[in-house]
Order: sequence, then C-alpha cells, then structure tokens
Amino acid sequence: MFRYMTSKPLLLACWWLVLLNSCLPVRSIFLGRPDEKDITRAKRAVIHSSPECFEFKTAPPALSKGLKINDWTSDLPFFMPLDTFAPTHKIRSMLVIQNDSVKYAYYGKNFNEHDLHSSYSIAKSFTSALIGIAIDEGYIKSEKEAVIKYIPELSKVPYADQLTIEHLLNHTSGIKYSLTMDATIYYGSNSLNALRKIKFTSIPGTRQHYLNINVELLGLLLQRATGTSPAKYLEDKIWRPIQMCDDAVWSTDTKNNLEKTYCCLGATALDYAKFGRLYLNQGVWNGKRIISERWYNKSISRDTTGGSSYNYNYCWHIGLKEYGDYMAIGLYKQHIYINPKKNLLIVLFNDREKPLKAERVNWWFVFRQIADQL
Repeated sequence: MFRYMTSKPLLLACWWLVLLNSCLPVRSIFLGRPDEKDITRAKRAVIHSSPECFEFKTAPPALSKGLKINDWTSDLPFFMPLDTFAPTHKIRSMLVIQNDSVKYAYYGKNFNEHDLHSSYSIAKSFTSALIGIAIDEGYIKSEKEAVIKYIPELSKVPYADQLTIEHLLNHTSGIKYSLTMDATIYYGSNSLNALRKIKFTSIPGTRQHYLNINVELLGLLLQRATGTSPAKYLEDKIWRPIQMCDDAVWSTDTKNNLEKTYCCLGATALDYAKFGRLYLNQGVWNGKRIISERWYNKSISRDTTGGSSYNYNYCWHIGLKEYGDYMAIGLYKQHIYINPKKNLLIVLFNDREKPLKAERVNWWFVFRQIADQL
C-alpha cells in the first residue's frame, strides 16, 4: 500500500492530510495491516516460563496417517491426508492433541516448536481468564461491577455509568467503533489516549459489537484492580502454574507499559495448547484448580440475554451443541479448538493468506472432520 502511494505524490499528500486530521498514529501508515512481526517491533513485557516444564506425550505417527481432510477451497469433494493438506495453507504450526498425546504436529517452513506465534484475538480469552481469577481472588467483586469504579476517566461520558465488566467481556458495551481508536491502541505510544475518544452508540447491554477497545479496557481495569500488570498476573496465575516451557511476550504501549490485552500475546504452539488443556479440564491443572468452576461454566455457556449472541460469550466462541466444542480465535484464523467430548485440542497458527482462499476455508469444519475420525 505504502509503495503504491509514494509513486503518486498528490495522493500521498492527500493521505497525510487525512492522517493528520484524524489523529491516526504515524506508525499505522507505515506498518499497515497487523502481522506476525509486530510482537518483535513493539515494546513488550516478558512472561517467564515455569521451572517445571509440562510436556505432552507423543503418539505413534501411524495414528495420524489415516486422517483425511477436505477444506472445500476447490469446491470439490476431494479429501486428502493431513500431511498433504497442511502445506496447502500458510500454516505456521498445527497440533492435534488427544488424551494428552500429540497425534499430529506440523510446522511450516522455517518454523519449529520454540517459535513464538502472535495470538491476535486469542489473547482476549486469556484476558477473560485473568478477569475470572481476579474475581475469585477478591480484587474485583463481580463481573456486574461498574467499569467507572476502576476507570473513572469515563464517568462523564454519556451511558458510561451503565457499563459493566460483563458488557466488556461480551462486547455488548455499546461503545462506538472508531478506526482512530483502534489505531491508537495498536500503533500508538499511549493507549490511554483512547479513553478520550470513547463514545457510545447504544445503551450498554442492548447489542453486541465486537471491539478491541472492550478488552483493552479490561486490561486497564485488571491492572488497577490487582495492582499488577496483566503480563505479571498471567505469569503468576496461569503461565507458571500450568508449567509453560517457554517464555512468552505481551506487547505494550511505550508510555504506560500497558499490555495490549485484546491481542499481541506471543507464545509457542505447545504453550497455547496448555492453556487449551486447562480449559479442557474445566480450569483444573493436574489436580490443582486454577480457574474456578463458576467462571469456567460461565465462560463457555450460551447466554443471549443483555444483547449477547448465541455463539459468543466472555471472549470465547461457542461451537455446535452436538459437538460441545468451543474456541479461542484470532486474526488470520488462529485457533485453540477445544472438544471436551473427544478430550481433543487442536492448535492452529497461520500467516495471512490470499483473501479468497482465506474466506473460503472454514477451519471449524476442518477441526470437526478431525474430531469425527478420532
């Protein structure tokens, strides 16, 4: 995009005028779309690994040989082995784990099990878990609490007094979408500048609109409630207790060191799988409860009240009733797929594909094809 504009000076001048008038961060014009390099470009907090490393067992290779997949990108009922299928997409890493055994592992060219993958919106599910833990520990009384108790800067914004933590979790805040606000919290040096841009288009709790700012507010709220940064809280309450093997990173703004809690967590595929295993076991890790039963059940239940939708709750995507599955999902089709009935986890991290191919593939169907064969 930028190379094209620089070849046309007048168009470039007009773009800069729009940029200045809209107060978009300058970095947003140079970097454009989010990509996997952003977790190394941005300032970041380190989430330290556990002294004890949990390792999944490795199943015999023959167990995955019979798995066949059709992603329907060709419109033909053509099934292919998983090993043939994986290279047809821009997969960085794909893991199929059942009964704590890795039944299939694929790493794309130049990738291995120690590479960090950007979570994009999968981070929202991590933030949701941390909010639940903060409630369990008494830092936050309830998800029904008013947000302005923790973020009083919003108190003079119309409708903000009706905004609760639950509205942010369910993206039923009623906050108006703004490209400038999104750019501010992703590319800007001071995420708190976004607070001045917040307006409401509807009363909180009446309609669902998926917005990054909802979960960035949860991160700020979490930091103020616990007195601990989200990265450190994640390290203390989840990362080390569930025996993550590698350090992770969480991008922050430069002025406040505030984590971008709606995105920008970087971890290995195997460590993401352990977070999936924690939820697969209903918040319990090897006999120790990490997330309360109440919060686990609340998170993956369907609830259409208060403007919520049938398939999204507390930053989790709820799947089909007959499968009982649910997912954490991020940009460019990143997934942590959880199927309790089959005791199955599938972790998928992709790079951005051509738009048509990315639009046509339905990874949920792919995951369920795998589940049906296991």
